[in-house]
Amino acid sequence: MAKIVFIETIPKPTRMGNSPTVEVYLTSDDVVSGDVVGFFCGPGNQGRIRSKPVPNLKVPGFKKKDILADKDLEKFGEIDEHALHTPSNAASSVKSLVNYLAPMTATDVEKVRAIYRWITANISHEASHSMDDDSMTSEPSTVLGRRCTHADGYATLFAAMCKSAGVPVVTLSGFAKRFDYDPEIPFTSRDKPNHSWNAVFVEEDWRFVDCCWGAGREDEAGRWTPKFEEFWFLTDPDKFINDHYPCTSTDTKIITNWQLMKQPISLDEFNKTVRLEEVCKEWGIELSYTEPILIFRKEIHITLAASVLLRNVIATLETVDRVSMDEYTVVYRFDTLTFSIQCRPPSPGTYVLKIFGKRDGVQSERPKLLLRYNLKCTDCNNYVKSLPYVYTHAQTYQCTLHEPNSRELPSKSEVRIRLSSSHLRQVNVEDIPLECDENGTWEGVVMTPQAGETIVIFGSTSDELQGRFNSLYKFFIV
Repeated sequence: MAKIVFIETIPKPTRMGNSPTVEVYLTSDDVVSGDVVGFFCGPGNQGRIRSKPVPNLKVPGFKKKDILADKDLEKFGEIDEHALHTPSNAASSVKSLVNYLAPMTATDVEKVRAIYRWITANISHEASHSMDDDSMTSEPSTVLGRRCTHADGYATLFAAMCKSAGVPVVTLSGFAKRFDYDPEIPFTSRDKPNHSWNAVFVEEDWRFVDCCWGAGREDEAGRWTPKFEEFWFLTDPDKFINDHYPCTSTDTKIITNWQLMKQPISLDEFNKTVRLEEVCKEWGIELSYTEPILIFRKEIHITLAASVLLRNVIATLETVDRVSMDEYTVVYRFDTLTFSIQCRPPSPGTYVLKIFGKRDGVQSERPKLLLRYNLKCTDCNNYVKSLPYVYTHAQTYQCTLHEPNSRELPSKSEVRIRLSSSHLRQVNVEDIPLECDENGTWEGVVMTPQAGETIVIFGSTSDELQGRFNSLYKFFIV
């Protein structure tokens, strides 16, 4: 069943003079190409209504980075500034707002950019709703008046503004891996959609836009923080499908078509794919495990490879009750772009592993969350030892610690130390130097001090005896 979401009468010249053109926008549970035919009448005029067909659905021929040249990004800065300084009286209606934004735009991409930037800066997100709850807040005029809505309202306002600007657009609904996403509770075809977004037809292709997530995000407690996200503007389909699954129709063909993918995925595949944060997609992170729930015995090793240079990767481990178990996980750096996360839980049970990363050359930023796994350990050793404490420089120098592999070492005992790194020129355990073989492996035997103390492995990239040494690993003596 279709519903009218926007009606506008626009005088347009014809051979007989100026006559009204009635533009009627319809939405339907089945978004397909084809005509919608109707009839209208009013004082002094009448006529027929016919919709424009939806442009053909196909996989976009270019990536987002390919269609946005440097000149476009420079122009976006001007468009963004114009949108961000929109006077309040210009936003009294969809038509007046689009008319104010239009003079700064020359192409459909620029029109969509101006609309996206205004909405993400001016519309706040209210508490999460079900898709059929309080439907009046989704009407464009209501959203403009309240300046607050949920996902459905963002999508409806964006669609109304694009239509007013003459840009083909559809509103899609489906399943999104939001702040409350739990991989233990998979989506099913019987569930109601929990999110809405849009697709716009620009540069001869359909492109995805999510104004709701572009305006900010909800944290694990459901608290919304406004923060502009460039990522959700014209997002590439292969990245969008990670956390957005269209469920616009009961027709499987329509669902797969609106993924805009060469190889569409099923809902089951969507459920079995770990959710990636925006930055994880931007950095081109590849994982050895793509499932959200990992079941294993004793310990697990997860490999992470990035397409950009990362300064370091950090992993945290906690129980479902949020008890920290960080001492049972460690991160090693294999090479410039590849890391390994080792987890060795102390007992069988369910744990949450969070992986964070920080780009090289960015000093002020805190490490950003990349993704999280649910770990299910089914068995463990009789006595599980916590893993060594790792300093950042161990990753910087691409160190691999071969032994010991426990954070706690016995007091007054001989312990063999063995690690490898192609970048280090000197390695000391406290003030005791280790020997290096031709393969870059450093090795030696040390006597541990009394209980309660610690020992630290230091490394230097200099051959000078007085060169700077940095901490690599720390052990606690028991």
